[in-house]
Amino acid sequence: MTASEYIELLLMSKTGEMSNQADEESAIEMSDLVSGSFVYSLFEYIFNAGLEPDTITQHLEDLYDSANYYGIIYFIMLLADAAGYYLPKEFYLMSLKNDLVPILSAAIIEDWLEASE
Repeated sequence: MTASEYIELLLMSKTGEMSNQADEESAIEMSDLVSGSFVYSLFEYIFNAGLEPDTITQHLEDLYDSANYYGIIYFIMLLADAAGYYLPKEFYLMSLKNDLVPILSAAIIEDWLEASE
């Protein structure tokens, strides 16, 4: 099973028997896997395309600091689209779940900041 298949399985499974803590831990793990699967290569692609990664990083930080988690998701979609970069299906599946958006956004900003160092 690939990481993508694992994430999809977790997203589609029912977690009624699991505690909220386990659900949050699973969501964090899934978000880390999804974010790690594209952020570094998207950052590299943007950097190589001659775009301003520092400006993009600052905008992502501003969105995160203002708790605009959907803004991060939409901005990443716009960046990927502008770069002709395909995001993984799991990114879109997770972005449809309101409770996962802040967790996914946190994973994205963490990976993006690491990539920008």
